[in-house]
Amino acid sequence: MEKLQSPFTQTDAIHSTGEETPNSMIYIVGYALLSISFCLYVTFAFFNLDEGEHVSTFVVHYLLALVYVVLLITDHSYGITKSWRKENIHKTVILLNLFLISAYALNRVFTVFQDSTDWLCAYLIIASITTLSYRFFHVLPRWVNRLQQVLLGSTIVLYIYLSIFVSYIYGVGTIGILFLGIGMHAFVPLTVCIACFCLLRFSLRNGKIQYHAVVVGIVATLAYVTSFVIEWSTRVTRIETLANQSVMYPEMELPVWVTIGQSQKNDWISQRILKSDLVYTTHNRFADWRFMPSSSSWSEVKKHDPLVYVASIFDPISVSKDDRVKILQSFHNGRHQAQERLWSGDNLTTSYIVSDVDIYTDLRLAYTEKYLNIRNNAGGDHWWGNTEEAIYTFQLPEGSVVTSLSLWINGAEQKGILTSKQKAVKAYKTIVGVEARDPSVIHWQEGNTVSVRIFPCTKDEERKFKIGITSPLRLQEGKVYYEGITFRGPNPSGAKETHRIRFIGGAKDVDLPGDFMKDKKGDYIFEQSYDPDFAFSYKAVPVKDNRFSFNGYTYSLAAHEPKLQPVTIKNIYLDINNSWSRDEIDALSALSNEYTLYACVDQEMMSINTDNWKDLTRALHEQNFSLFPFHRVKDIEHSLVITKGKALSPHLRDFKDSKFAQGVRKFFAARKKIKVYNLEGDVSTYVSSFRELRGLEFTEGSINTLLNHLGNKTFPLTEESDERIILHDAHMIIRKVKDENAPAGEDNAPDHLARLFAYNNIMRNIGSDYFEDDYIDETLVEEAATAYVVSPVSSLIVLETQEDYKRFGIHDIDNSLLNASKNSSGAVPEPHEWMLIILFLTFIAYTIYRSKLRLAQ
Repeated sequence: MEKLQSPFTQTDAIHSTGEETPNSMIYIVGYALLSISFCLYVTFAFFNLDEGEHVSTFVVHYLLALVYVVLLITDHSYGITKSWRKENIHKTVILLNLFLISAYALNRVFTVFQDSTDWLCAYLIIASITTLSYRFFHVLPRWVNRLQQVLLGSTIVLYIYLSIFVSYIYGVGTIGILFLGIGMHAFVPLTVCIACFCLLRFSLRNGKIQYHAVVVGIVATLAYVTSFVIEWSTRVTRIETLANQSVMYPEMELPVWVTIGQSQKNDWISQRILKSDLVYTTHNRFADWRFMPSSSSWSEVKKHDPLVYVASIFDPISVSKDDRVKILQSFHNGRHQAQERLWSGDNLTTSYIVSDVDIYTDLRLAYTEKYLNIRNNAGGDHWWGNTEEAIYTFQLPEGSVVTSLSLWINGAEQKGILTSKQKAVKAYKTIVGVEARDPSVIHWQEGNTVSVRIFPCTKDEERKFKIGITSPLRLQEGKVYYEGITFRGPNPSGAKETHRIRFIGGAKDVDLPGDFMKDKKGDYIFEQSYDPDFAFSYKAVPVKDNRFSFNGYTYSLAAHEPKLQPVTIKNIYLDINNSWSRDEIDALSALSNEYTLYACVDQEMMSINTDNWKDLTRALHEQNFSLFPFHRVKDIEHSLVITKGKALSPHLRDFKDSKFAQGVRKFFAARKKIKVYNLEGDVSTYVSSFRELRGLEFTEGSINTLLNHLGNKTFPLTEESDERIILHDAHMIIRKVKDENAPAGEDNAPDHLARLFAYNNIMRNIGSDYFEDDYIDETLVEEAATAYVVSPVSSLIVLETQEDYKRFGIHDIDNSLLNASKNSSGAVPEPHEWMLIILFLTFIAYTIYRSKLRLAQ
């Protein structure tokens, strides 16, 4: 009688090689456990788990690995020497991959590696698949064997690197083995590396393929790493050279980081160089180790990239972190990450969003109330607490202004009070940094952005706040466009957003995305995942007669088309950077025949002619951004600056202490406006700020429109004063007329007219004083407080108690518009509402008439 074997020990022959069949039960169980562990690991990555939950998930992964250890012991395939034998090596590979997943699960609790970059995650998966595929090496085609060997060579390099990277914890790991064997995870990369060499030895012994394929994999990987290190070193050397040689040019007006930012390639390598230690782990990884959590100069998840780690060994960058942060802000969407923090916000997410929008169709205005819920996903109780600070940066449409702020405290809505920026900053820092109690504050920032801070955010409850934004709507080719209010802050990737859109005055040809449904009131409602690109349009209608009266003045809105003024242009300044197309540059080359052309090269104004045109424009075209020196223009009346830029560019405050800023400040203080033509496309934040501060005669359009203006010797005239403000993108003008006897009850426009006028008038009057951090103009602060608008001189703040407001001297002024709201925004009645009003007034008049008639009788 044949002896029965355990299903875990059965083996079959393949082509008489003595190899085990792929359907052996112990392998099937191993692959099943590995699949379960991998799926769980990937699934848990999409959830914001707390520390305790991460421990629980690690235990699950560890138990799955231990189950397979027991099976291998039962199969007599586990041991110090047994595990590495030819007949057991593939089972050992499965076990090591189980422990590899378990090790990365443990890494979520006790960080050894920072979060792996995407390419490293893919590399690890390919490496694991490669080692697992050697189980089938002898039944696969020879070309697949060659590919396996090449990938195995690359895998060996990866695990040698990882073994060296974690070598500093081998001592701790050895001691940790005594604690339920957990410390053995420190040696997983080393044991995987040993397994790779075993696979190589056993595959070569069968004579199936020569070792040169493995060498190709090793050499190719090392060659790529070497090429990266060389490119890294070249760029770091260039950066260091620019920084070190700057001392030879004391006449340079801009800080050296500007020169570096202009010339540095804006790609993934430069990002990693500039983010060394800020985000990416370097060989000096313990230099900034702190016992307590600290506020970082760059708020981004720390990452582990082997290329950066290796390259930093040879050439670390010595440029200061502050300068590197400013460079990153100049051409990378990371200004939000660089904001100063008083408390951490690592565990915060945005859990739900509501966008409630009123569209005034015949005024081309919108009022948006955005409600956001903040969730703290921290787990466990740290001795320093789980209290965190939420910081949001909202990107507003051109010309928009924040007109309300609310914070929910103990379940009740508390509205903000508008005060000077200085008082708001002092109150927030004192209460949050010292007393750790409830406030929220919103500050104006350059680039059509505002920052909102909410504190405290605890794991006990979700915080809710509301921000209200008044926006003029962009008019283009007969359509009016609404752009959603986007933000950066606590991760909203898992958040749902509900939109409610109300068209006041009716709308035609509405182009709404998604599956919006109309409710009984005629409002459009739709819930979807948060979409930062949400936008819609409707057909433009003529602006109707309108008025809003407040504080003895009447505000009205009307369509506006700029007048053309006669000009004589002699000098043209080209502000060229890589946002220009080559065709745009070539189209302007003929201007040198009629005008004197200039360009700023290495912070020096140079004349451009046919001889140096190609060389200069080519060099300028390589710049990531440009900062035109307006103060270097001598003949303002007869000069024109042609520019084009990117929204991601330096802000005025980034270099406010430089000689350049001093020169620009003096130039604009003289209130002489230079003519600036922006080619179709984006406007740089630098130029846009001067435009918003009313320092420029600004217009924009195509090359053909520019050439027509030059040929006709005309230029659009910007006429603004204390009585009129232009909303350029909406093609409208707001007029303010003194009318103390304005009859009450005749307003048919919302109070947003007064708010928009006040905001733009404040910007017009700040001018060059914007550069002063402690600048206070009580007249402008009072105007902002009256209209309740956030501006460079004013902020909205919510404090916990009335005593807090009194302590910091924050209070509402008499007769202000207060926070904007949907209920008090002066909505224009719908046609059917007008009919009801007329019928009601007719009824009142009839009743009064009958009463008088009876008395007369």
